[in-house]
Amino acid sequence: MAALCAAVLADGLRLRGARGLRVERTLPARAGLSEPFERVLLLEAPQARFLDVEVRERFPDSFRVRARTLDRAPGAAPLPGDPTGGPDRARFDAQGIARLTRVYRPDRRGPEALGEVRVRVTGPLGLLEREWRFPARQELRVRPALKNLPRTLRLADSERWRELGLHREQRRGGQWEFESLREYVPGDERRHVDWKASARRGRPTVRQFDVERGQELWLLVDCGRRMGARSSQGDRAGWSKLDHALDAALELAAVALRRGDRVGALAFDDGVRAYVPASRGEAQFARLEQALFDLAPLERESDLGRALREVAVRSPRRALVLVVSEVADPLSSAAQAAALSRASRRHRVVFAALDDPDLEREAGPSSGEGQARDDSHSAEASMSAEDRAALRAAMGAARAERDGALATLRGGGARVLRALPAESAGALLGAWLDERRG
Repeated sequence: MAALCAAVLADGLRLRGARGLRVERTLPARAGLSEPFERVLLLEAPQARFLDVEVRERFPDSFRVRARTLDRAPGAAPLPGDPTGGPDRARFDAQGIARLTRVYRPDRRGPEALGEVRVRVTGPLGLLEREWRFPARQELRVRPALKNLPRTLRLADSERWRELGLHREQRRGGQWEFESLREYVPGDERRHVDWKASARRGRPTVRQFDVERGQELWLLVDCGRRMGARSSQGDRAGWSKLDHALDAALELAAVALRRGDRVGALAFDDGVRAYVPASRGEAQFARLEQALFDLAPLERESDLGRALREVAVRSPRRALVLVVSEVADPLSSAAQAAALSRASRRHRVVFAALDDPDLEREAGPSSGEGQARDDSHSAEASMSAEDRAALRAAMGAARAERDGALATLRGGGARVLRALPAESAGALLGAWLDERRG
C-alpha cells in the first residue's frame, strides 16, 4: 500500500508540471469546398517533459478528418466508423512541446468554426490523469473551390484568346489604343490599314487596337429546391448543383473582370437571395464572392420571371444575362420560357440547365448520342432483371420529360445550354466567349 501511495504521489507531482499548459491553434482563414486544409495544435508545458497527452477537438459535422500527423511524421488515418476521427495522441518532447497536425476536408460551404479543445495529460506511471478544457472558437470561411480558376486566368492573359476569336478592347479618352501591326486579312476595315508600314513591308498591313466594348455581364444563380440535388461520384462527390453553379459563375466572373467587363450577380429562389450591382475591377470579385459563398438551396420553387424583372429594373442598359438554373416541371416550363422570351427583348439571355448525372447514367444514351455506360457503377448492379427494367423505364420517362421542357425553353428566344454540373464552368465560359465574339 505504501508503494502504491508513493507511486500515486510521484505521478501527481509530475502532473503538476503541466499546470501552465498553453495551447495555440493555427488554421487558415479560408478553405475551398472539398479542399483539404491543415489545422496545427501547439501544446507547451515546459515541466511536462515526456508525458503522454491526448487531444480531442470539437469541429463541424461537415468536416471529415483525412489524416493526422505528429511533428510532421506520418500519422494514422481516422478510425473507421468514428465520426470524430479519434483523439490525437502525442508525447511532450524534451522542451515540453507537442505539435499535432490534423487534415480536415470541408463538405459544406459557408462560415464554419472549430470549437473547444480538451487536453488530457497522463502521468509517467499511468496512474493519474488531468484534463484541461480550452473553450476556444476559431472561424474560417469555406468558399467555392475554384479549382480551375488559376489555369483559366493564365489562359485569359495569354495570346490564345486571339485563337478563340476574343479581342480585348479598351477605349481611352475617346481614342482607340494602338496595340500592334499585323498582316491584312480579308474583312479588315480599310481605315485600319497603315499605309507607311504596308510600303515598308511590301504587303498590306493593318493596325491592331486594344478597345473596350464595355460589356455588362449579369450572373443569375438559382438557389431553389431543384439546385439541391447532389452528385455521387468523383472528387466532388456530395456537391449540390448549387455548389457547381457558384463555382462556375465565380470562375466566369473572374475571367470577365480580367477582360474589363462589368459584372453583377443576383441569386434567387422565389425572391432575391443576394444582389451585387454590376461593376469592374479586382475588388468586384471579392464583393461577388462575399455575397455568394455561403448560399444554400432552400425548399422553395424558383421564380425565374421575378429574377429577370429585377435585372431589367436594376440594369437598364443592354447586357448579357447568364442564368445558371434547372428546368422547371412540365406545368411551369411554359412560364419559364415566357420569362426568358420577355427578357430576351432587352438583353441577350443564356439559360444554362444543369443535368442530373445519375439520371443521364441510368437512363442510358439518348437518341443521337453515342454515350457509353458503365454498369459497374450503376444502381442496377444489385437489382433483379424486372427491377432494372422498371428503373430504366422510369429514368427514360424522366429524361424525356426533361428534354421536352428544354425544347419549350428553346422556343422562348433565349440560348439554352445543357451541361453536367461538373462541366458547367467550361459551358459557361464557352457561351460567354461566343457572345463576346458575336
